[in-house]
Amino acid sequence: MNITYRPPIPSRVSKPKVWEFAEKQRAAVGLKNGFELSELVSRNRGKIEYIGMFDRDQTDAIVVEPDGSFVIRLSSETGELRDNFTIAHELGHLLMHWPKVKKAHEGSGMRATRKVDESQEALVRCEWEANWFASAFLMPKEEFCEAYAKGVASETFGVTQSAVDVRAKTLGIDD
Repeated sequence: MNITYRPPIPSRVSKPKVWEFAEKQRAAVGLKNGFELSELVSRNRGKIEYIGMFDRDQTDAIVVEPDGSFVIRLSSETGELRDNFTIAHELGHLLMHWPKVKKAHEGSGMRATRKVDESQEALVRCEWEANWFASAFLMPKEEFCEAYAKGVASETFGVTQSAVDVRAKTLGIDD
């Protein structure tokens, strides 16, 4: 059977709505920090694969099959904290964009790529939405503000300091 893989379709909801959705998803699965993500992926018919810098296919970041099973592809050159954010980002595509693709293109899969052509507004929007999702999914506002004030956000949530800095800035609590 020949499967067609479609690009993500943006939800077009506001950043605060994406954050709210992400925090609800976090609560629903009982996530405590980014270090639990690989287990969450496997519990939901997903797999994580690592690709080396010399692997031929460097393009895919998540591939969702028509039945909803999926593979997240991570670079073997990045560390665990960066990978945690990437996994959450790809889960954002799965939870927000895959349902739209499935509805619009029955029988197709979905493929989100590492690099997005900046001239393709819909794909750029999907990337923003997946980043907003990952940020709130991994670092929910209330807990984040508390950990940030104590200077332990990176360790608490299993993310890079860069991700912490961006989250603090978007919440308006950066120093």
